[in-house]
Amino acid sequence: MHLIRIEITFDSGHRLLDYNGKCAYPHGHTYRAEVFIESQSLNDLGLVYDFTDLKDKIKTWVDENWEHAFLVNSQDSELIAGLGSASLVRLYEFQDENPSCEVMSRALYEKTVELCGVAPAKVRLWESVNQFAEYHGEN
Repeated sequence: MHLIRIEITFDSGHRLLDYNGKCAYPHGHTYRAEVFIESQSLNDLGLVYDFTDLKDKIKTWVDENWEHAFLVNSQDSELIAGLGSASLVRLYEFQDENPSCEVMSRALYEKTVELCGVAPAKVRLWESVNQFAEYHGEN
């Protein structure tokens, strides 16, 4: 089995709606995303998937949607109204879900399938140097 991995970093803000603790407050992270693709076979060029194509597709989407954006639960009307009224604010809404590391890793997995036409072996999203969440798909 062959396994490849790309990594990108991005900065975003978020909060967890109805959370009992510090993450209820708006705050930010420098995230590190890893996308792993595996295959038993290689293409005619000897590749699982072109690193450049994979990274460009994922990074472009992240840059357009999550980079320097505030990630919110679509039910967080207070934060959406407050940030939405400010100039130069980018919001990305997760439909009825908190923008937790777990939810974000699943979203990036699904976006990789959509953009690249291949299901990753897993997506790992680091929220800090000490903690990450992974999504493996529903095999």
